[in-house]
Amino acid sequence: MGLASDLPPLQWLVAFQRVAEHLSFTRAAAELNVTQPAMSHKIRQLEAHLGVKLFLRAGRGIALTREGEIFLSAVEDGLVRMAGAATMLSQPMPHVTIRTDAEFASFWLLPVIAQFNARHPRIVTSIVSDQGETVPDPSSPDLDITFGDGNWPGAKSRRLFYEEVFPVCSPSYLESSGRIEGLEDLARQTLLGWHASRWDFMDWGEWFERRGARYTDSVSRMIFDNYHVAMQAAVNGQGIALAWRYCLGDLLKKGLLVRPVPDTVITQRGQFLVEPLNAEVPQVIQRLVQWIIDSSRETLNEQERMLGRH
Repeated sequence: MGLASDLPPLQWLVAFQRVAEHLSFTRAAAELNVTQPAMSHKIRQLEAHLGVKLFLRAGRGIALTREGEIFLSAVEDGLVRMAGAATMLSQPMPHVTIRTDAEFASFWLLPVIAQFNARHPRIVTSIVSDQGETVPDPSSPDLDITFGDGNWPGAKSRRLFYEEVFPVCSPSYLESSGRIEGLEDLARQTLLGWHASRWDFMDWGEWFERRGARYTDSVSRMIFDNYHVAMQAAVNGQGIALAWRYCLGDLLKKGLLVRPVPDTVITQRGQFLVEPLNAEVPQVIQRLVQWIIDSSRETLNEQERMLGRH
């Protein structure tokens, strides 16, 4: 038998709880606006359904049996939970908006928010993304996840990640290119670069410079202004791209991309969570902030250990 067939009708449970509260059929009947015989009939039906006695005569009154006390605890807990759920569902669903760049939103934030929404289905989360610079607004009730150095006047920011950049390519490209044993070999490959409009993307010149290696612009490279397109070109085997660790999703894990060299660059820039400065931050925002921070902590701790070794 399933739960529905085992569960007594709700009106019997309510009648039982009120009789148990008052220890009086008469007072319970008056409260629920039914007759005393009707109330007694509901309790007899409930006892027959359960196969136990819930009340005993005690002088001129009644008292709960041991079974009645056990059942009352369960009934009251269930009624309280149902009332709380009814109250919650009757209220407007809380809404939180997160502003961030499109790359971070699609590769890292979306899976994190999906997990959050699975745990908190009554919270509506909007993600607003663009390809330009996201300037935090400290007076906004919403959240910003912004790339930069973490210093924005009047804003409270928490680091999620350091900027960590390394080359990636497809397994087929690596196989066809021959051995890439170091940065000199890497510099001779087809390198997928960025259009000058992408001010926020580290280019190959800066990357090689930070690794202390020489680099001359390759005439065979392709240039993009869209990170997603560049990653797809790399997956397609069209060259080697610079990838940001937190903007790779599961492309490495699935083997669609590999790292041709182990070299990486970590800077003090990165992704920061910028919170509202309002002292009365709604609980729903606090909950989401903590979820995002917890989701980034493992990678951030690893990056800090890497920086400590340099």
